[in-house]
Amino acid sequence: MSPASTRAARARAMEFCARFGLRLPILQAPMASASPVALGVAVANGGGMAGLGALQMSPAEIAAWAEGFRAGSNGAFQVNLWAPDPPPIRDAARE
Repeated sequence: MSPASTRAARARAMEFCARFGLRLPILQAPMASASPVALGVAVANGGGMAGLGALQMSPAEIAAWAEGFRAGSNGAFQVNLWAPDPPPIRDAARE
């Protein structure tokens, strides 16, 4: 990386931090079934952004995670939801 691109990347990271109230440009990777509340609280309280991988969670479970997170931190968090593409339209004649 050139010095100019390094400065630009650093500036974008600092703008992101300012926008979300982070002390560090660290984002917890929100992985399905591997996002315990305690880990999110630790990341947020350490200055980064917590992450919840909600792929296999119901709306009630997501709300409970957020409630548990808010009980331990007032930091920022992200929720990663996966919306699959619709199945492809099949055309037996062309296949």
